[in-house]
Formats: sequence, C-alpha cells, structure tokens
Amino acid sequence: MPEDAMFLPPDFKIRPYQESAIQNWKENGYCGIYDMATGTGKTLTALASIEQLFSDNHKRLGVVIVCPYQHLVEQWVEDIVRFGIKPIVGYSSSSQKSWKKNLAQAVRSFNLRVSDFFCFITTNASFVTKTVQDQIGILSEDVVFVVDEAHNMGASNYRRYLPDNIKYRLGLSATIDRHNDESGTTALAKYFGKKCIAYSLKDAIDSQMLTRYYYYPVLTYLDQDELSDYLSITGQLAKAIHKKNGKVVLTERAKQLLIKRSRIVAGAKGKLPELQRQIAPHIDDKHILVYCGATTVRDEDDADFSKRQIDLVADLLGNTLNMRVGRFTSQESAQERAQIREAFAEGNALQVLVAIKCLDEGVNIPSIKTAFILASSTNPKEYIQRRGRVLRKFPGKEFAVIYDFITLPFPVNTIATQNSTIIDSTKGLIKRELIRMMDFADIAENPSSTFDLVYDLKHGFNISEEELLGEEDSDNVI
Repeated sequence: MPEDAMFLPPDFKIRPYQESAIQNWKENGYCGIYDMATGTGKTLTALASIEQLFSDNHKRLGVVIVCPYQHLVEQWVEDIVRFGIKPIVGYSSSSQKSWKKNLAQAVRSFNLRVSDFFCFITTNASFVTKTVQDQIGILSEDVVFVVDEAHNMGASNYRRYLPDNIKYRLGLSATIDRHNDESGTTALAKYFGKKCIAYSLKDAIDSQMLTRYYYYPVLTYLDQDELSDYLSITGQLAKAIHKKNGKVVLTERAKQLLIKRSRIVAGAKGKLPELQRQIAPHIDDKHILVYCGATTVRDEDDADFSKRQIDLVADLLGNTLNMRVGRFTSQESAQERAQIREAFAEGNALQVLVAIKCLDEGVNIPSIKTAFILASSTNPKEYIQRRGRVLRKFPGKEFAVIYDFITLPFPVNTIATQNSTIIDSTKGLIKRELIRMMDFADIAENPSSTFDLVYDLKHGFNISEEELLGEEDSDNVI
C-alpha cells in the first residue's frame, strides 16, 4: 500500500464533536475512550482518528481493530475501504482465506520497515487465538489498537489479552461502564485512558443525529408459578453474594442465578396477550420490531413443557394476526440477514421483524420505526444500546415509538394481600423496572405520562425516592 493511500473520504465531513474527540485523544498521547451513543458515528470518528495519527506519525502506522462479532467486522470494512485502506480481515469464516499468512507477512514487513502501513481487523474470538496473539506480541512502536464495543474487553477472560506492547490505544463504546463489574470497568480505564468524549443519546437527539421518540411502558405481571420461581431464586441469590469493602461482589454462582431469574422476567407469560392488545392498532403498519428474550415460556397446560418466546410471538403475529413476519436471529446466515433487512426496509413483503439479540450485537436496521421490547433488560448497557439502535435515522422516519414491557411481581392494587416476605423479596425488581422507565422517559417526547405512572407505582409499592435513586447495594441487585 502506498504511504499516502490513507485519506479522509471526500464525502465525509467531520462534525465539531468528532473533531473535539480526536483533539482530546491526540493530547492524551493518542490513548483514550470514545463514549458515544449508538448511531453517532463512532466508527467514522475512530477512522478519522487513525488518519490523524497516520499523518502525525509521518505516514507510518500499523492498525489493529477488534470487534465482538463477525457482522460488525464486515460493517467496519465497508467504512474502512472508504478511507483508502485494504484491510486484512481475519476470523474463522472470513472470505480472505489466506488472512493468517497475510497477517504474518504484513507484520514482518512492517517491523522490518519494508512497508509503513497495514490494517488488520478481527473478532474478539479470533483475537485471543494463539495465531493472532503471536503476531500481536511482536509488534512494537507505531501501532494503534482499536476496540469496538470495548466494554466486552473488560470481561476477565478477555482483558488479560489486552496488548501492553502497543502504545496507541482507542476504546469505543456507547456504555463503557460494565454493569456490576467495577474491576472490569477499572481495568478498561487503566488500559485505554480517560474518556476523550462523552456523547449521550440526548446529545445525539438534540443534534439530530438520532431521531426523536415516544415512550410507552406496558405493565405486565408474573403469574403465581413465575412468582414462586422468582422468589426461590432470589432466596438462593441472597446467600450467593457478599460484600467487599462495602461493594457488592457477585460470585459465579450469583451470576448464574441472576441469568436464570432474568429469564423468568423476560419470558413472563402475561407479555403475549398484552403484546396482542398493544400491537392491534399497528396491524397494518410496517417497520415494526418485536424484540424477544432468549428465553422460554411455560406451557399453560403442561408445567413440564415450554416453548421459545420468539416462536410463540411469531405464531401470534403471523398466524393469529396475519401479519407479514420475518425472523432475525443467529440462525440466519449473513446473506439471509442482508435480504431480510432489505425486505424490512422496503416494507411491503415484510411488516414485522421478530428478533433476539440483534439490538445488543450492533446490527444496523435503521428502518425500525415501532419497537415492542419484550426483553426488558435492567442492565443499562443493554437497554441504552437497544434504544439507540431503534433511534437511527431513516428516510421518512420523523420519530420512533417504543413500547417497553415492564414486568412487576403483582399489581400495585394487590399489595395489601401480599405477605411481607414477598414484598421485600420483589422490591429490587420493582425498583429496577422503575429506574429504567424513568431513564427512557427522561428524553422522550412524552415524559409526563410515564413519570405520573412511576409516581403512582412508587407510592403504591411504598418505595421512597432515596431507595429508588440511592447507591447500588445488595438489595438493588437482589
């Protein structure tokens, strides 16, 4: 590659907030974190940063980019080539069959100064393999290490692979702080450095980078069996967590229990009839997403039998309501996903996407206008990402509408009939759901109706403002 081959695309106009981020990164020794909301141009800001470093470093630079998923790698490649770069694309099913050999040759040529530039992009899974680590380990100066969705690299099984031998570093994330993992968050800050920009969803909406939205919480409740299971797991969870220096520490056992319990909440049976009621006014609309949890729903007639929530939703929408439905899950190939996105964007052949995980994995489906979120996460990292992906700009899309399915243990008007153990054991769930409702409503176009509902629920469940907004403790986790 010629030394001057990397350039800013002629159709790329850098925005003031991007320019400020790059300048801060430069002043911090070309190290730092871009904490930018989904849809605000993290990828292009990162590539413009790389181009700045390339120019500042006398047009000599090795570039290593790591993404959590294969489809994200391919999304990056589309932008990378706009900057004049021909990247080595390395992961298990890469179309570049000789990528391992090409990587080794590129590193050798760069280290010997035969060449002054290379770019290698890979997945988290391929990055930690011996083949890639051996090459990363022999790189030294004039190299930049870029990690997309960098919060994932804070996990204990990944952060030990963060290369100390690479001087220039850039971490990208809409949610860099790791939920219930202070050590992982601290490790990321120590490795990448300070935040060079914090560009929130509100900033993005105010600057018209993302679309406005209306927010409607939909109340659903656990049935008796679900509530019983929830209480049982909560009792086990109370014994599996402990505190260290005043902070909650989650054991592996506690983490597994939290996942198991969250699936009960995500798969609550009451969500299906409520979905049918809420989607009825939209039965002739298009660009609808129904976001399901990776969970099952217990059969009404057979307690030992359950069905996947996504299968039940697809059957309800496609067969009962006669809507034109498509699935978007990990089972579809990259080619199938591309065809589905195209049909969904066009709108006539496909009204509704029923999906699992796509909003958490960086999939770009900007044509989504109305979202029914059944998988109501209490993890800020997840629900901030999900919301941001629904708010991407699309021709003719003036605003988005979000129906957020809130799961409560029981209706507020039945609290007098509940015993104190049930009330105490479910207060954490109620608080987490109320916090998310307030967060979503805060920058929505219609906040007052949600805040009125939060007020009624807060007082009905006897939750004080101090309890709701206080520091995270074991009671909030449980």
